[in-house]
Amino acid sequence: MASLASFPQELVDMIFSDLGPTHLGKVRLLSRFHNARFKNLFWYLVFQTLQIDLRPSCVERLILLGKGPEVASMIQNIIVRPQQGQDLKVSQITPLLTKAFAGLPDIKSIDIQVPRGTNGFDYWKPIMDAAIKSKRGTVESITGPKCGMQMSKLKFSTAQTIAYQNAFINLKNLDITVSVQYERPELAEKFWAWIERIGSQMERLTIKTTRTSHNMPSPNDHGGFLPRNFSLPKLKALKLIDAAVTPNDFKKFFGNVDMEVVDISQCRMKNPKVDWFKILKHLRNGNLNKIRELRFSISSRHGSGLYDLPNLLIDVNSDWTSEGNSCKVKLHSGLSGFYNTQKNLWDELGATDDQDDFWGSLTNSKWTLPRTTRWKRLQIATEEYRFAVSKLVSVFSSEHEPQEAFEVQQEYDTKVARLQEEEELDIGVGEDQ
Repeated sequence: MASLASFPQELVDMIFSDLGPTHLGKVRLLSRFHNARFKNLFWYLVFQTLQIDLRPSCVERLILLGKGPEVASMIQNIIVRPQQGQDLKVSQITPLLTKAFAGLPDIKSIDIQVPRGTNGFDYWKPIMDAAIKSKRGTVESITGPKCGMQMSKLKFSTAQTIAYQNAFINLKNLDITVSVQYERPELAEKFWAWIERIGSQMERLTIKTTRTSHNMPSPNDHGGFLPRNFSLPKLKALKLIDAAVTPNDFKKFFGNVDMEVVDISQCRMKNPKVDWFKILKHLRNGNLNKIRELRFSISSRHGSGLYDLPNLLIDVNSDWTSEGNSCKVKLHSGLSGFYNTQKNLWDELGATDDQDDFWGSLTNSKWTLPRTTRWKRLQIATEEYRFAVSKLVSVFSSEHEPQEAFEVQQEYDTKVARLQEEEELDIGVGEDQ
């Protein structure tokens, strides 16, 4: 039987890496041999990922760790989790963190975790400035604050953009959340131009948008929000949540035929049944044959109440073109239920060039049924009600009589009551859909 001593170090590290520092520390105490074999793995597991806050004492300790070559080379992932009220002043963050980052030769990822309700950009900027000034081009992954950063703040001068581009030349993964009222096309285009400049090596991109207005933003003069010649040539995984995009934009995102993951949710289209069909059709016709994970959450509370689109999910080990790789199709049924079926999305897209025929076949003709659209009609009625209420400054003001507010409420209540009657009737007759 082979002994531990006969195994190569790489295999030993792989076998024992799941033990964790506590158990691995006990293994090291067994003998000098075990200590020698597991010392580096132990320190790697301890120091590979460090979580820091921005108190002066914490950053100073990181600087000290950087002065020990063995330990410094093992630190790869930095999680910054500020403690409000105890942090460095913004003007102090960059100089100290620059000194800390400069001593760490192999930083792979920076994750900024800021509490919700905080101005995320006030932490993003000094931390990114420190990474840029430390001149470490090893960073491959950046995760921004989930509380969101104003898109208008992510508008950089040419010199600043070049600094980002040079510092993050090896960036492969970017995950940021931006906040907007609604996207102005010129602002959105500058934001995406910055993404493009730092994205020459980018393989995974996640953009989430939080917005205060649900008005449909207008695209630029070439039919989108991305720059005209936008390209992320190595992009393999795209995740967009509530981002303002058009079919033209998606064609630019899908420029790499090696795309493997597409995850889209809450993104609004001007003409959903037509636009989403175009996007899916482009996936098939654009030679994107390697997709193994596809998530399209396109059921919407906006647009026409005459139909609703299904949410689509493909998660396979091979690719979506392979025979037998089905797509899970999930469609609203009533106010709270769902209708589920499975289809071969690749075949369905290849069978027709007509969007109505496609959605009909994909949903077994259920996408336009009253039962299917009931949830959507309730959401539309609720949005209309909220908008009408927001226009009423006060029921007691000189501009709006109490009767007007009463009528708005009555109209909404009537719509809801009708939808509930439909639901009860379906249940009563045992309609099978």
